[in-house]
Amino acid sequence: MCEYRFDFIVNDEQLLKGRTLIDLPFNVWEVFGVKGSVSVKAVINQVEFKFNLLPRGNGNYSFFLTAAMKKTLSIQKGTLLNISISIVNDKVKNAVDINSNDKSNKLYHKIDSISYVSQPTPLMCGQACIAMLAGTSIEEVAKVMGTRSSTSIGQLIDALDYYKIRHSEKNLRLSKKNPCYSDISILTVHMPKYTHWVLYYKGKFYDPELGILDECHPEGKITSFLEIIH
Repeated sequence: MCEYRFDFIVNDEQLLKGRTLIDLPFNVWEVFGVKGSVSVKAVINQVEFKFNLLPRGNGNYSFFLTAAMKKTLSIQKGTLLNISISIVNDKVKNAVDINSNDKSNKLYHKIDSISYVSQPTPLMCGQACIAMLAGTSIEEVAKVMGTRSSTSIGQLIDALDYYKIRHSEKNLRLSKKNPCYSDISILTVHMPKYTHWVLYYKGKFYDPELGILDECHPEGKITSFLEIIH
C-alpha cells in the first residue's frame, strides 16, 4: 500500500478553533497515481480517520481537521501531529488512474448533447456545469466533489477527470493570443459582485443561475475559459 508520512505542528491559536484546513505537502497525482475524488485513510497520532481529500488543482489536495477530530486528538497549541496518508483500497475505483497506458477514446465520456441543470444554491454553479457535461445529477456531483459550496478551477478539473471528460490542461485567459473560447467550454464570468461559472455549448450559454441564453448575461464579463475536448 502506498503511504506518505509527514508532521504538522499546531502553532497558531486560530488552528484550535473550528475546522482547520491542512494542505498535503506532496503531489497526490504523482505519489498515488490517481486524479479526481480521492478517499484516504489518515492515521494521526495513532488514531485512524477516513475522509475524502479536497482537490486544489494540479495534484494539490487538502483535508479538514474537524473540531471533533481535534477533541479526539486532545490538540493544544504546539501539539505535534504525526500524519500518515494512504489510499482507501475500496475507493480507488472512484479516482482516475493516470498511469494507465490505455489512452483510447473509449475511456472518455462522449458529449452529444446537454440537458440544462440549474444551481440549487447561489454557490453551486461549478457543480451544475459538471453535472451538465457528465449527464448526471448535481447532487451526485456535489458528493463526488465533496462540497456544496463555491469551487475553484482546480476542483472543476479534478471533477472532469473523475467523469473522464477530456479538457485543456489549464484555464486560458481571453487575449489577443486566445481571442475566442472553444465551442464547448466552462467560462469564467465576472458578475458585478461575484465570479460565476457558465457552460458554453455550441452557441448557447447554459448559465446555472439565469437559464439557457443566446448571449452571455449583459452584466457579465467573460475573462477566461477551460476548453472541453470532444
